[in-house]
Amino acid sequence: MAFFNRNKSNDDEANEGPDYIAKATEDVGMAFSPEKARGFFKHAKAAHDSSNYAYAMQLWANGLRQDPTSREGLEGFLSSALTVNGSEQDEKAKKKELKEARAGINAKGKQGKYVLSLFDFGTSLTDLGAALKAAENASALGLREAATYIATHAFKLAAADPKRQKKDTYIRLMDAFERIEAYDLAVQAGNSALILDRADGEMANRVRNLGAKATMSKGGFDDIGEEGGFRKNIRDADKQRQLQESEQISKTGDMKDRLVAEAEANYKERPEDVGAIEKYGRALRERGKNVDELKAMAVYTKAYQDTGQFKFRQVSGEIQIRRARREVSKARQALEGAPDNAELRGKLAAAQKAMLDLEISEYALRVEKYPTDLAIKYELGRRYAQQGKHNEAIEQFQLAQEDAKIRRHVLLAMAHSFIELGGWLDEAIGTYRSALDGLADEKSDLGMEIRYGLMAALHQKGESNRDLAAAEEADKLAAGIAIQSFGFKDIRERRETIKALITALKSEG
Repeated sequence: MAFFNRNKSNDDEANEGPDYIAKATEDVGMAFSPEKARGFFKHAKAAHDSSNYAYAMQLWANGLRQDPTSREGLEGFLSSALTVNGSEQDEKAKKKELKEARAGINAKGKQGKYVLSLFDFGTSLTDLGAALKAAENASALGLREAATYIATHAFKLAAADPKRQKKDTYIRLMDAFERIEAYDLAVQAGNSALILDRADGEMANRVRNLGAKATMSKGGFDDIGEEGGFRKNIRDADKQRQLQESEQISKTGDMKDRLVAEAEANYKERPEDVGAIEKYGRALRERGKNVDELKAMAVYTKAYQDTGQFKFRQVSGEIQIRRARREVSKARQALEGAPDNAELRGKLAAAQKAMLDLEISEYALRVEKYPTDLAIKYELGRRYAQQGKHNEAIEQFQLAQEDAKIRRHVLLAMAHSFIELGGWLDEAIGTYRSALDGLADEKSDLGMEIRYGLMAALHQKGESNRDLAAAEEADKLAAGIAIQSFGFKDIRERRETIKALITALKSEG
């Protein structure tokens, strides 16, 4: 059953109550709860607005599990996914955040299988295998809009790379398109498969049959017994074009220009309408020219002044941060080309300082506006620590540790700050122990970082206090880390140093 084959008006929703939802979900065995989904979407939007994009993807996905037909959920998920893919965040940190977010997705049932594959697709938009799997799972649930969107993207990925042009890939796409009655697209996929194997007569016959279905569907003849039928197709054509263009991942330059022009005209007609503001700002950011970003900042700043809604001020700040990060990236690339150039090294240091100052200013403002959002306090604390302001960092970490979802990350960062302060070694060791206590998988990336931090702190205590017990515990931790990953940081050298310390301490005793 195709869920996304049309836009719903308020009247449609009134006529499609619980009985309609039950009927629509009966064939795929889904537990449908739009109310629960809206709760997830609300928190997902807040997480996205707070720049917690990986967590936002997790929340969008869990909401879509409750209501896979939700266009709001799909658009929100893709917006967060696009932002993650386009961000200049450190790849290792990004990978870690996405891994943790994926672990928080409820993957039970058919819709759980779908949203997990959707998350994997959103994590890497150029991964053909992930796109195929998500498209197949979406089509299996009859999610017409989602399946069309993802399968079309997969088709483009396959067509763009000769190495990816395999018959089986196109057959899988043809199957997915056929299940959602997207016959035109099924024919395209089938023809691509035939090009790779012209001798497949059975395939050729199947493509001809799909072509006949496409002709019937295109003319609206299969709706002839329904109200609207052919005329409905004509009436909705322009609206459907705008929807497809606004959702397409690989937008052409002309399409982006058209979307900006349409959004700008709508904004000028209704400059105080929140929807018009958001659409115009989003179109400018997605086109991404320098002047677009400046215009978007002006639009959001005016919206904040007019409405008092802080989310507009926050997005303006995000654009400033993005621009500052680009300056750092440019300065770093320039220095890599001339590593001995002192002037370029100074420019990089200045760009990094400006970016960090800006981020601290922005996150401090968000903490003030969102006092109950502990994740923002954690982000502010991290940046204070980067700036060397460890007293201020610890104050934020102590508040943020109450958030169970990020508690271990917070404790790890707080322990590091205790070390950097000097004179707080026992407090650092106690904090590392708290972070490690009850951790389900001590061999995870997070577990390795905590164990390494505790080992280093115990090593330091063994040296400074001439404490044999601390040194021996550090040695056990070092051995465990080395057994798991012999190349982890400087673990081999560390263990040799700890061994030498133990020998010296025993000789002193």
